[in-house]
Amino acid sequence: MLWLIWRQHRGELLAAALLLAVVAVPLIVTGVAMHQEYQSGGIGACVADPAGQRGCAQLVDQFLGRHTEWGNRLVWVTFLPSLAGVFIGAPLLAREFEHGTWRLAFTQSVTRTRWLAAKLALVGAGVAVLACAFATLFTWWRAPLDELGGRLRTAAFIVAAPSLASLTLLAFAVGVLAGALLRRTIAAMAVTLAVFITVRLTMEEYLRPRYRTPLVRITDPTTRPDIGWRPSTDWAVDNGWIDGSGQRLTDGRKSAIIRQIYDGNRPAQGSGNLVEQYMAEHGLRHYTEYHPGSSFWAFQAIESIWALGLAAVLLAATIWIVRRRTM
Repeated sequence: MLWLIWRQHRGELLAAALLLAVVAVPLIVTGVAMHQEYQSGGIGACVADPAGQRGCAQLVDQFLGRHTEWGNRLVWVTFLPSLAGVFIGAPLLAREFEHGTWRLAFTQSVTRTRWLAAKLALVGAGVAVLACAFATLFTWWRAPLDELGGRLRTAAFIVAAPSLASLTLLAFAVGVLAGALLRRTIAAMAVTLAVFITVRLTMEEYLRPRYRTPLVRITDPTTRPDIGWRPSTDWAVDNGWIDGSGQRLTDGRKSAIIRQIYDGNRPAQGSGNLVEQYMAEHGLRHYTEYHPGSSFWAFQAIESIWALGLAAVLLAATIWIVRRRTM
């Protein structure tokens, strides 16, 4: 049985391993250069002791200017779970039902439950291992950028091993269930992509910012910002104005106040201070809701637990459906 499962799915897993090898070459070359520059160029010293170093802002800006573009290219990593669900999960059972090969599998010496559980476990384990391998590579490459900008933002958060592996298994489970229900490979692939993208966007836009209650930072408009450079590892999820009674101003009211301040007059250069003066005179302050960088592993644990739990439910539903529909 194990040999048969390997023969059936070695193509997808070998293709994923080949993709990993192809991606690893440019990432290792550019990553080694970036890590060396991070240390020899003084960026690491600025992160370790911002107050004791000079010219950090300029050094960091130059460093980010050289390497941020490569970091932005890694946004395609967010599609890896979708690819696993579409090209590995969806065909896993849909192809068996579409071609009728499930009849042969169910007439062997093993029970259908054992056959299905072994199939899901082995292929799922292969998918998880490959996801962890990708995550290890990407996390290592991004390390200097994450020291400067934190790891809670999507580009850095998704490449961590717990998040990438759990979401990949969730996409895999969505694909497997779609294949069991639809029994048509192309249809299952399309539904898997649509469902997982919907879940993914909902998670990133609405769930992840609420995994924990954000902290609130309130600043006076007349307070001079610290001109020294500091790493920005906090994840700001909301900001705006707050009045003296603690009520937050709506965007509409904020826009109305700004229009009232300028009153149709063309502001001179640097006249943004007029807004700060108005805020100070009327008891208004700035607020920022944020998650500290120290929350990274707590967020990873929360996301991984619910994603793996949902994946387990979907796979259990798949086993139940297959047993019911093939009896």
